[in-house]
Amino acid sequence: MKKQFLLICAMMMAMCSFAQVWQKNVSEFAPFKKSAVIKSNRASITPTEGQMWWGYMTDSDLNSSTTIGVGAANTTYITGIYVPANHPMIGSSTIKAVRIYVSAGLGSTMSNAGVWISKTKPANLAAADYSQSVASLSNGANDIELTTPYVVNNEGFYIGYTVKSSNGYPIMCCGTQDAPNAFLISVPGQMAWSDLNGNGFGKLAFQILTEGATVNENSVDVAKEYLGNVYGQVDGVAKINLPILNNGSNPLKSIDYTITTDGVVSDAFRFDLPSPIGFRESATITLEVPAEGSQSIKAKTLTITKANGETNASNDNKAQFTLYSLPELIDRNVVVEEFTGTGCGWCPRGLVGMEKLRQNFGDRFVGIGIHKYNTSDAMYIANYAPVSFSGAPSCRIDRGEQIDPYYGSNNGICDDFSAEMEIPAMGALEVSGTFDEAFTKVNATANAKALLDDTYSLEFALVADGLTGTGSAWNQANYYTQYSASDLPADLSIFGTGGTYGKSSITGWVFNDVAIASSYTSGVNQVAKQTLASGESAYFDYTLTLPTKTTLKNALQKDQIYVVAILLDSKGNVVNAAKKKVADYTPTAIQSVGNTNTAEAARYTLDGRQISAPQHGINIVKMNDGSVRKVMVK
Repeated sequence: MKKQFLLICAMMMAMCSFAQVWQKNVSEFAPFKKSAVIKSNRASITPTEGQMWWGYMTDSDLNSSTTIGVGAANTTYITGIYVPANHPMIGSSTIKAVRIYVSAGLGSTMSNAGVWISKTKPANLAAADYSQSVASLSNGANDIELTTPYVVNNEGFYIGYTVKSSNGYPIMCCGTQDAPNAFLISVPGQMAWSDLNGNGFGKLAFQILTEGATVNENSVDVAKEYLGNVYGQVDGVAKINLPILNNGSNPLKSIDYTITTDGVVSDAFRFDLPSPIGFRESATITLEVPAEGSQSIKAKTLTITKANGETNASNDNKAQFTLYSLPELIDRNVVVEEFTGTGCGWCPRGLVGMEKLRQNFGDRFVGIGIHKYNTSDAMYIANYAPVSFSGAPSCRIDRGEQIDPYYGSNNGICDDFSAEMEIPAMGALEVSGTFDEAFTKVNATANAKALLDDTYSLEFALVADGLTGTGSAWNQANYYTQYSASDLPADLSIFGTGGTYGKSSITGWVFNDVAIASSYTSGVNQVAKQTLASGESAYFDYTLTLPTKTTLKNALQKDQIYVVAILLDSKGNVVNAAKKKVADYTPTAIQSVGNTNTAEAARYTLDGRQISAPQHGINIVKMNDGSVRKVMVK
């Protein structure tokens, strides 16, 4: 089977002390590891009657697994989970063994390993209440029987393992959902204990073999406490993707749930699962909830009251969400801003990732490659929105969390994009642009319609496709030559040794989605903000200057330049984005509307207010063919 490679979660934002350490010099770390999907590599212990394997992770979580570390060889890690006191399932049990998943890596060693249990988080193996040395850990699942079984006695406890690895990324985590207490880690001498819940790493790939655990027949957990924003049209329904875990011994076939709004509990809704979920298996189900009868934003609570028609025995049966009831649901175009540069040797994977998005999502993808990694880059842009990045290659989707432009936050950038695209836009947006006669500027205009009362800002940018050139300023650095093309994923194999671009300096590459101008000057957006009520429209315009640097200017192709508009709310959230090819210059700057065969679609004052009839002075007229004209009214 062809070797598979996954991203070391190197581009996760520095949201905890652990993440901060391995974020240092991200571009210098090899961004690969051998696939951690090793579900078939089960170890030796099979539960007997009254025993079961338990953990925050489930077997199905292993289908989306990865490994992390600080990148340095011969580092010691202490990691584990916490089980609170009086746990409804584990509290009265006895722990007989542990199952540890690790990635030994290619040719690496794992030494000084051990299992530990303690009432407090230990500084090292010797400091734990219970410790047991382990001869070695091998790649995959390692089942280790405890020399002395541990009686839980309804007390809270920490349990985990320690290991010293020559592989820089040995600790396996899995699943797409985080959970409190499910992934604790420290690196002695480098960082204190951290709970990685909320940082997008999933759960520690670790389980315990219990005996005498309490198992209810019908019990289902809500696997995520807050579901985020949910959207529905007024008087319609909204859909919720709800992750659940069946902790009942009976296969889960149905659930009943209620919705609480402003303290009022709804009648129960019944949902029949498409197929049963087995014990300790997880799934994500799609539920429908009614939207409000008028435009509103409401905090709500979903409670699973029954499992298989019986009272749900779980205490983790609630999830919070915010329901937006909107007058209309508008498709969202999604902007992806990528930090890149020709001097970044790992950035070829970003080029491939952005191309994937172009090919898969067409006009819904609004890509902006920000070449700001190195000033020697022919496409270097000095003035662009102050979007922060901690390393290259990296990207932000609709100004969200920083992720990798190829691997995304977990399994691939297309998954992240698809999820964002499913969120309705909070406003409609159209953009157009026209070259001036000298091909030195672009007159950009945008029309926005708000769905919510707010103050909106709009940013313009120009992006270019088909950019290529000769000389060192165009040569793309490539670190993938240290790998054979046959060892890389198919779409990255062109950069490995033996691939089409398998050289340390790539020549002849054609760059797309390159930012070449914006409405920012010295970090300040030059387009004025506008306050709009729900349903109100506004007009924005700005003149963008094309690059003057000869190296880049000579590479521009007039028919491959696009104007982009990004509409943001008062909190800086992206409302919507739009992109359109820049049109050729036409000498129609000020003219009478009566001289054209096209019809007027909307009219605005110079300050962007929409008007229903002509007003004295210059009016901005949007035509039904999408063009925009300035009209003098006497």
